Amino acid sequence: MTQPGNGEEAEQDEGKSGDRFVVLMRHGIAEDRTDAKPDEERALTDEGNDKMKGIGRGLAQLFPKAEVIYSSPLVRCVQTSLWLSKSYGDRIGVKTTHALVPSASPDDLRQLLDQLKEHRRIVVVGHEPTLSRDMASLTGMVGMYPFELKKGGCYGLRIPAGSSAMLEWVLTPRVLRRLR
Repeated sequence: MTQPGNGEEAEQDEGKSGDRFVVLMRHGIAEDRTDAKPDEERALTDEGNDKMKGIGRGLAQLFPKAEVIYSSPLVRCVQTSLWLSKSYGDRIGVKTTHALVPSASPDDLRQLLDQLKEHRRIVVVGHEPTLSRDMASLTGMVGMYPFELKKGGCYGLRIPAGSSAMLEWVLTPRVLRRLR
């Protein structure tokens, strides 16, 4: 895995080889589960909102040429995605998809990425353990991943044309906040 720096490492080879780069991000800190509120409606907490501002700025530094943000339709993911969009100066809109809900399969994400062939720099916002399972499936690391993203953490995957994805980096929310 390479170490991320000022944003160039994450994308330096893309233009030459046609590689795609996908960031899989877990949503920010959300309200606790309760019987009074459906899981789909759980929002980011004040702390979650505050931290996502910094995390979004850090991701925009690391991955400045992102083209599209796809989000699970659950409230906490949409809110996380909106902070990311703001960090990119609102030049990237947020689209929701059921391919990123907690019950989605790795094939759902794979199909979404196949539909987005025109995009080479993609951010997706979803849930754990779904994102770690999807990362393992895309990279061929199935059964080998002892990972779980912290809230606001992300994986950076390079997908060479006609090949399996490669995990280039894993970043914690703390590291992302310090990149800004």
